[in-house]
Formats: sequence, C-alpha cells, structure tokens
Amino acid sequence: MTDHANPRARMVQDLMAHHLRPGLPRAAVLALLGPPYKEGVENRLPKHITMPDTIGAIRPELYQSGNRAHLRAATLQASRRINAFYREHGRPDTLMLYPVGWSTIDPNFLVVQYTGHGRVKGYWVEQH
Repeated sequence: MTDHANPRARMVQDLMAHHLRPGLPRAAVLALLGPPYKEGVENRLPKHITMPDTIGAIRPELYQSGNRAHLRAATLQASRRINAFYREHGRPDTLMLYPVGWSTIDPNFLVVQYTGHGRVKGYWVEQH
C-alpha cells in the first residue's frame, strides 16, 4: 500500500496481524471497523485459479490496424470468453470491503470474507 495519508492504510497490517482471525463473528468485525463501504455476495475466483489476460486475448495487429470495427468485434469476443470463464470457475463469496488507501491509480480495500454462518473465513488487501 502506498497511501500513508489514509489512517486505515497505516493500521491495516496491524489489524490483520493482531485483531482479525478466522472464526471471528461478523458483529465483532463491525464493532472493530464500523460499517463497510460495501457488503454482499460476489462471484470470485478461487485462490488457485487466475483470470486469463483480457488484453492478450486480442491479436496485437488489431490495435495497430486502425480498423475499429474489427477491434470492437475482437474485444466483444474476448469479453465473452472471459465472462464464460468466470461463470465456469467463479464461486459466490460473502464479503465486506473497507477502503484502506490508494496504490498508484487504484484504490486498495481490506476484504473480509465470511462463511455461511457469519464468521470470518479469510481477509486480505486487494486493489480495485
């Protein structure tokens, strides 16, 4: 994390090391951090599966050709392949997101993942 002006950016490593833990009830996280920026169920890829490269799915010569119609068609086709991949491999996760600062251009969020019983399953920081 590079945004040291945000107090949560400075605290998040200590929070993950000393306060969050698997099995912690949702109410305890709310008491510790307050309401999240966003909460709900999202389709996520399991940790062992990585998202294919969407840019690499389009032939490089299409970018240089100047033919916008072909580039649009290739982009749409690549998007459909990525969406199909996500539908096949994605799994629903219940998450709470807390903003914790910015990287160079993207915001960083503390993600708290829950089990079906409202207990912490995992937590990490990711860019959006």
